[in-house]
Amino acid sequence: MTISTTLRKAALFLLVTPLLALLACTSSEGTQKKSAQPATTKGAPRMITYPIGRFAIDVPAEMKLAHQGQRLRYAEIEEFVWPGNVPRAQARDEAWKKRLAEIAKLTPPKGKDRVIIETRDFPGLGAWARGVFYYGNYMMVNEGKWAVLLDYGNTGVWLETRNAIIETENINKMLRNINNIAKSYTTRRFGELKPSSGSWFYTEHGALNLPYLRQETAAARFEGHPLGLEIDIETTETHKVEEAGLIKKTMAAMATGFAAGLDIDKIRSRKRTVAGLDGEEEVLRMNDGKKTVLNFAWEYRGRKDSGEYPEMRITMDSADGKLEQKLQIWDAVLDSLKPMSGTGR
Repeated sequence: MTISTTLRKAALFLLVTPLLALLACTSSEGTQKKSAQPATTKGAPRMITYPIGRFAIDVPAEMKLAHQGQRLRYAEIEEFVWPGNVPRAQARDEAWKKRLAEIAKLTPPKGKDRVIIETRDFPGLGAWARGVFYYGNYMMVNEGKWAVLLDYGNTGVWLETRNAIIETENINKMLRNINNIAKSYTTRRFGELKPSSGSWFYTEHGALNLPYLRQETAAARFEGHPLGLEIDIETTETHKVEEAGLIKKTMAAMATGFAAGLDIDKIRSRKRTVAGLDGEEEVLRMNDGKKTVLNFAWEYRGRKDSGEYPEMRITMDSADGKLEQKLQIWDAVLDSLKPMSGTGR
C-alpha cells in the first residue's frame, strides 16, 4: 500500500517526531511468541508477542517483523544470524573484512591519511570479538568511535559507539561501556522471555539485563497483513516533554492550513491510557482527492530522562475499508502493550 505524498506528509507531521537513525532493515521471525490469550470473541485476531526494548506488544499472527533497531547507552546494536552453510571462523572473517573495507573508504579528517586509527581483539567478550577505532566525522580530527564485532553463537552483533573526543579518559569510558553492554547481552531462543525481576532491554535476537542509563531508543515495523496493515512502534527517551500532544498537533495542522486540500475525518480523538501510560489516541480517515487512507495512532509524551516511561508512539496505516475489523485489531494491539520489567505501574 503506497500512500500519496500529500497524505504521507500529513501523517508524518501529525504523528512522527525525529528518532535516531535505525539499523538496516532485516526480516526475521526470531522474536515471535504465541501469546497466552484469554477467551476471545468470535473473529478476534490471533496475536503474537514481540518484545521491543523495555516493552512487549502483540501484533496479528499474519504479520512479519520487517525491522527492529535499537540504541542503548550511546551504542547502536546491530544483530544478524550467521550463515549456516559457512564455517563460523570464515563467516566472522568475511563480516569483519567487509565492515573494515567500508570504513576504510570513508573520508579521513584534514591532515590524516587514513580513517582507521587502530584495530584490536576484545578477549572475554562473547565467543570472539574484534573492534576498530576510527574517525567517525571527517570534519573533526579529534573525534573517534568504536565498531566491535562479537560472536554469540548463532548470532553476530555489531556494537558501534557514538563519536567522542579522542583522549585517554574518553577512550577508556567507551571501552568500559562496550565491555558492560557486551557482557550483559544474551541471545534468546524463539519466543523466550526473561524473568521479570531483571532490568531487561530486548533486541531482535537477544536481551540485555541493564537498567536504563541514557541514550536509549527502540523501534520495530511489522508488515504483511492481508488487510494491508503496517504497524510501527517507537520508544525513545526524552530530555524535554512536548507540551502539545497528538490531539493538539492535529488541530494545529488543520488550523494553520498545513492540511490544505486534505479532507480529514476524525473517527477517534481521545485520551487513552495504555499499559498505565496516559496517552492520546487518534484514528483518522484522510483523503487528498486521489486516495483515502486510514491512520491509527497512539502517543505518550513520556517522562524526562526515563527508560521506564519513554516517549512512545504506536501507529497503524492502511488503505480505507473494513474499518470495524481494523479497529478490532488496533484495540487488540494497544491493549497488549506491557513493560518487560517491574516498573511500579
